[in-house]
Amino acid sequence: MQKVLKNDMRKGNIVKSMLIYTIPLIIANIFQLLYSTIDTAIIGQFTDTMSVDSVGAATPIINVVSFLIIGLCNGAAILMSEFYGARDKDTLKKEIGLCMTIFSIFAVVVSLVVIFVSKPLLVGTNVHDFLIEGAQQYLIVSMIGIIFVTIYTIIFTALRSIGDSLTPLIILIISCCINIGLDFWFIAGLKLGIFGAALATIIAQGITMVIAIVFVLITNDIFRLKLSDFMIRKVLFIRTIKYALASAMQQVVLYIGKTIVQSEVNKLSFEQQAGYAFGTKVDDFALEPSKCIGQAVAVFIAQNRGAKQGKRAKKGYLYGLVMQWSMALVLSIIVLTLRTQIVKLFTKDEENMMYAAMYLGVMGFIYLMPGTTNGIQSYFRGIGNLLIVFLSTTVQIIFRVIAAFIFVHQYNVRGCAFSTFTGWVFMILFELPILIYFWKKNIRIPMEEAKVETVIEETKEA
Repeated sequence: MQKVLKNDMRKGNIVKSMLIYTIPLIIANIFQLLYSTIDTAIIGQFTDTMSVDSVGAATPIINVVSFLIIGLCNGAAILMSEFYGARDKDTLKKEIGLCMTIFSIFAVVVSLVVIFVSKPLLVGTNVHDFLIEGAQQYLIVSMIGIIFVTIYTIIFTALRSIGDSLTPLIILIISCCINIGLDFWFIAGLKLGIFGAALATIIAQGITMVIAIVFVLITNDIFRLKLSDFMIRKVLFIRTIKYALASAMQQVVLYIGKTIVQSEVNKLSFEQQAGYAFGTKVDDFALEPSKCIGQAVAVFIAQNRGAKQGKRAKKGYLYGLVMQWSMALVLSIIVLTLRTQIVKLFTKDEENMMYAAMYLGVMGFIYLMPGTTNGIQSYFRGIGNLLIVFLSTTVQIIFRVIAAFIFVHQYNVRGCAFSTFTGWVFMILFELPILIYFWKKNIRIPMEEAKVETVIEETKEA
């Protein structure tokens, strides 16, 4: 079916298969976090504070658009994995082509809308007047690159859906290196400031798209699409949109919730705000392995469901849950033991370090909870029930925000951790009974396989 991938999740050792998938994914996500930190450092080093603040003001809007695109692709990934598991190359090609068509149209429309209403958007998000011009410039240039991001994200999603997480990692590393090099050239060398930062990013995104397209066309016949593969077929379109919208809304709800919590944090002292910011940077790195294991489990379940291997899918889920808990335990020990030393990598300010360590002193005890919630959500993603994933995330955010209003002012940065804990508790309380019900009734696995076959047959007829 394709020439490069050797990690077939439908057969062989389950743990080995998931580790081969997960490790490149973890490296890729951590590399992105490191790149983001370096990118910000370059802007801060070679421009003024106003430029840094302008980029920061535009970033939330860019993030919302990016999370929408990523969410749409994550939803479609389940279908791709199913079709790959069912060994139906033709329907898989049609799904990839459909995503290229509808997601690209969506990206262009959203980009144009954001460009035309960029100033009102910035004003509406309470950006200071003296930052509007710079933030608008950065936002408009960044929106031009969204179409590049969309296309290579679809390609990366398709590769990961068939078990290949290594190729996206290699291309991503090349892209980040190009971006950093262009940052130094445009910002430090040509003194282009904010415009240079945005231009470096979209050029790197365009190059990434070209590299991804050329590579998969050469190495993988799944991506050699015919014009007819880009057609919008009703049956496939409806199911893709159903999955994609649920996944996209989950991403947006999560981001909005974090933004509301941040608004409460912004009422604390500058030192406490900084401590929380540095603490959450550590969280970003600590929680990535859990997210990646969850993604591996979801793909594993979807592939094996498509292959009519319900027992293997369930077994993979249980192994994945053990992996989640093991990783969470290791990271908890590391963070609790070395949190002060870790925070020193981000700041030398004693007071900032103290508040960051206070925050991590609570978070380190509860990393097992996101391991559990990610594990449960990976099951529902894998079986294609993304509505439950969306609802459980919404429950988590609602209670996290409520708790933030209660705890943040009383316990400062520790209150932020308490609010996160509260959200995770209610998320588990919501998810766990549903998981037990589905598991006992054996709903979706293997019964859902019939739906996979139905979509395949109806797509072929169309």
